[in-house]
Amino acid sequence: MAKKVEELEVLKVAGSTNPSSLAGAIVKIINKNADCELITIGAGPCNQAMKAVAIANRLLGSSGMALSVKPCFFTLDLSKETQKGKEPKAEVTALKFKVIVEK
Repeated sequence: MAKKVEELEVLKVAGSTNPSSLAGAIVKIINKNADCELITIGAGPCNQAMKAVAIANRLLGSSGMALSVKPCFFTLDLSKETQKGKEPKAEVTALKFKVIVEK
C-alpha cells in the first residue's frame, strides 16, 4: 500500500507583503493539493495574511472551494539571527495560520 506524501508549503508574511501576490501564491499551492501555512510576527504581517486569505477565498469561490484558517501561537528561536547594531533576540512569539480548504 502506497503512502500519500503530503506537501507543506510555509509562507513567511511581512508587513510590506502585497496581499494580492500572496493570495496568488496561496491559490497556486492549493491547486497543487499541498497544505499551506502562513507565518507572521506582529500586527502588520497578520493583517496582510488575512487580506490575502480573503482574496484567495474569492479567487477559489468559482471552483467550489472555500478557505478558512486555524491560527496558533508558537515560539521562534532567533538567537542566530543578526541585525546591524542590535542585540539578537533569543525568542519571539509568532502566529501560524494553517489554511484549510473546504470543498
